[in-house]
Amino acid sequence: MDAARLVAEAERAMGRDPQPDDVIAEAWQAYELTEAIGRLLAEVWGREAEGGRPGERGAARDPGRTVSRAGPAPVVSATRVGPPRAARLSTVREPGGTLRALRALLGEIGLALVELISSACDEKTYWECVEALDAVDEAKDRAQVLARADSG
Repeated sequence: MDAARLVAEAERAMGRDPQPDDVIAEAWQAYELTEAIGRLLAEVWGREAEGGRPGERGAARDPGRTVSRAGPAPVVSATRVGPPRAARLSTVREPGGTLRALRALLGEIGLALVELISSACDEKTYWECVEALDAVDEAKDRAQVLARADSG
């Protein structure tokens, strides 16, 4: 499935007045989707570079310049939001537009998590939100690196 459609699914989910667990789960979904888009674009851009086409996009392929978490993303309320969207990713037809939409989505999720952090009624929820916000921030950084690589 095209990345833009997967981002649109997440936007719709966030537009439905999600519960706190849903916001946290959407944060992890968006993080995983960002990583999957990055891997797919790096593969495509790598093939382009090997084929002699201009625009190697080294920033997106250089592991030293990408963002990655120390371990796998935790499964948070996965049954509420369904299977990982990233698993259905097959193509990125329009990288520029998709990355802009993804960055907007990550910003929206980040704001929702900040609201949850400020109103968390228990320590467990507070820390789940903090970890999810860290992942969203990393995904925003990754999406920014990919957008620069796409435009350069």
